[in-house]
Amino acid sequence: MERIAFLVERTGEQLFCLLNPENVVVRRSAGVVAHGATTGIITGMTMTDDPLIATGGGSTEIDLDLLFDTEIDNELRPRLPAAIEQQEGEPSLVAPAEQSDVRDMTRPIWNLAENGETTDGFGAPPLVRMIWGRAWNIPGVVMAVSEKFERFAADGRPQRSWLRLRLKRVDYDDAGASPARLPATSQFELPPVDGLSGTEDRAVRVTLSPDENGLPTPRVDEIVADYYGDTSLVHAVLSYNNIADPLDIAEGTILVLPDPASLVEP
Repeated sequence: MERIAFLVERTGEQLFCLLNPENVVVRRSAGVVAHGATTGIITGMTMTDDPLIATGGGSTEIDLDLLFDTEIDNELRPRLPAAIEQQEGEPSLVAPAEQSDVRDMTRPIWNLAENGETTDGFGAPPLVRMIWGRAWNIPGVVMAVSEKFERFAADGRPQRSWLRLRLKRVDYDDAGASPARLPATSQFELPPVDGLSGTEDRAVRVTLSPDENGLPTPRVDEIVADYYGDTSLVHAVLSYNNIADPLDIAEGTILVLPDPASLVEP
């Protein structure tokens, strides 16, 4: 199992879960439609295929199989010592409550498929960003969610959930960043970037300060978008800095932002 995160762009909410990497499906539909008229599709007796019209755009969908388990979650939760010396006047420390119903863990994922209030006042699903290692950083909206429960308690509460999620990618313009300069499919698999020489003197260095989950604020993709104006360079920047997992960054890590011409071959 691999650790994956969904970040809600508007609120900054972070949703972490486990991913089964054996079942990741990426589906692409081209922006074409059948040539038609008001009476129906235009075709002919001698034609083997319907005539098509290129409309531009298209859509990319990703199917993910996620795992939620109360036992695993409780094991990963931080524990407080049994005896804590508390100074007078300090607030009491309370250990986080253990999960007893896996639906409490999956409800935030279900909410991603609900219409919420947007900046223009109209309802729409929230824009999220899927982050998995340094190879996947994709903005999109959750189109569909389905869930299978396992391992029930005596009172009927499910303890484990296999959740299937369909994410539809959105344009970088809609995600608040500049359009990618590379082809649309290249963000799924970028070539490794070797160490670059002669650029250290022109590089900008940023000290990363991760939170308790290991996620820095601001995130690496946000830093790259602000500095380069192009989020397609996230993979190259992570490779240049030898960062394998942007969701698990040590305190004080220095992120080097070299000359953009050194990151992408002409």
